[in-house]
Parts: sequence; C-alpha cells; structure tokens
Amino acid sequence: MKKLNTILFTLSLVCSQLAWSQASPVPMLESSANQIIQTLKQNQATLKQNHQIVYQAIERYLLPNVDVNGMSRSVLGRLAWNKATAAERKEFTQAFTELVIRTYASPLAEYSGETVKFAPYRDSENSRFTRVNSVISRSNGQRIPLSYNLVSKDGQWKIYDLSVEGVSLLQSFRSQFGQVLQSSSMHDLITQMRQNKKAA
Repeated sequence: MKKLNTILFTLSLVCSQLAWSQASPVPMLESSANQIIQTLKQNQATLKQNHQIVYQAIERYLLPNVDVNGMSRSVLGRLAWNKATAAERKEFTQAFTELVIRTYASPLAEYSGETVKFAPYRDSENSRFTRVNSVISRSNGQRIPLSYNLVSKDGQWKIYDLSVEGVSLLQSFRSQFGQVLQSSSMHDLITQMRQNKKAA
C-alpha cells in the first residue's frame, strides 16, 4: 500500500508539472512587464542619467524567466560551444546575459509612458515550445511588435528568444558572433563583449 501511494504521489507531481508547462505563459510575462513598467514610472526623471535602474529592473523581474544557458549555447552554435572550455562557456554565458539585459534595457531608458499589451494566447502544437506576441504602444502612437519564444523546462516556461519588429535577438547575435569567430578566438569574442559593456 505504501509503495502504491508513492507511485500515485509521483504520478500526481508529473501530471501537475505537465499541466503547468502547457498552461499559458502570458500571466508570467504580463507580471514581469508590469513590474518593470512600474519601476520605470517611479524613476522616469532619472532613467536617462542612471541606466542601472533599468538594468536592475530587468535583472530582477525578467531575467529569472529567461533560459540564459540555453540561449548562450544556441547563439554561439554547437561547434563553437563544444570547442570552448568550461571556463570559456561560463565567461561567455555571463557576458551574453549582460548583453541581453543591455539590449532589452536600451529602449526602456527612453521611457515616456509606453504600455504593453499581449495578444490572446493560442496553444502551440508542440507542447514544449510556444510563442507569445505583444505590442508596445508609445505615447506618439507608434506600435512596436515584440514576440517572446519560450521553452518548457522543469514544468516552467522560460524565454529563449525575443523578436522586435520581426528581428530575432538570437539570430542577430549569432550572425555577429559567427563573424568574429571566423578570424578570432573565443577569448577575443568575450573580450569584445566586455569592452562593449564598458562603452555602453
């Protein structure tokens, strides 16, 4: 009887994880967006002079929902990732995570009352991957499409790519990094990424 209860309990955990992974990721994305926007509103007067406010908001509210390790492997490419040492992979992941934060933060430093609206969610045929579309509306009437690609990991949705006006963040950086690695080493690539951070 005890063994049967253990099996039933394990099955219930698995089923609950499957149900969560197939649930809509929109509430999680809405919560992250709303918390970031609230921070921007509260600090709007100093955003342009102090980008750290934006960086910290993204790191606190968005980054926990991002699959930074998966993104790092994907953007670097299987060949380059497999050739890199464990130390290089760790350094690259850290540098790339900072790059993602800066890229996402850049337009937010110009915050002037933008709002974000998410499109109705449609279940994906592939239960492990899904896509959520949203639109950023500026005060001047401009509308910017922003799409999130997500993967289900351990029963939770994680962002693995962002597309702004149809341009994929992963594809853009993969092309840039590939060009650098054609004539330079992984160490050189990481150094360039660090230097760009200082210049930002």
